Amino acid sequence: MNAMTEWSTDNATETTAASLLLGNIVAEVEGSATTAQRRTFFRAVGARIAAGHPVGDAQDIAALAASINRLWREHDCGEVRFELAEDGLLITHTGFLRRLAPVIGDATEHTLRPLLEGAYDAWLHTLGSSTNLTTRTLWWTDTEMRLKHGR
Repeated sequence: MNAMTEWSTDNATETTAASLLLGNIVAEVEGSATTAQRRTFFRAVGARIAAGHPVGDAQDIAALAASINRLWREHDCGEVRFELAEDGLLITHTGFLRRLAPVIGDATEHTLRPLLEGAYDAWLHTLGSSTNLTTRTLWWTDTEMRLKHGR
C-alpha cells in the first residue's frame, strides 16, 4: 500500500483532516524554509510520489500519459499531456488546482511547481532519460502548467 492510498478521503471528515494537515505542513514549510530549501523539499516530495507510482516500461508518450493520468485522475489532480519537441519533451498539466488551491492558498504555485517538476523528472529518469536532462517549469497559470524535460 502506498502513502496516497492510505490518505484516501472517502468522507467529509477524512477530507477535512487531510486538508488541515496538508495546509499546515505547507504553511510551515513556506514560513520557515528558504526558497532553495522549499524547492528542494517539494521536488523531493514529487520524486517520492513518482517512486510510489511507477510508470512501468511505457514505450511511448501515449502510454506514459495514460499511466500517469491514472494516478492524477484517481486523486482528482488533473491530467497530463506530453508533446515531443526538437530539444526535449513538453509536459502540459491541467486541472491541478481544483482541490489543492483552497487548501494551500497563496502557496499553491510555490508548492506545485517544484512538486510536479520533481515527479515528472523522476518518472522520465526511471525510463532512461539522461542525467544531464532536467524538468523545469516554462510557465504557470491558474488552469495550466507547462514544463519541459530537456537541456
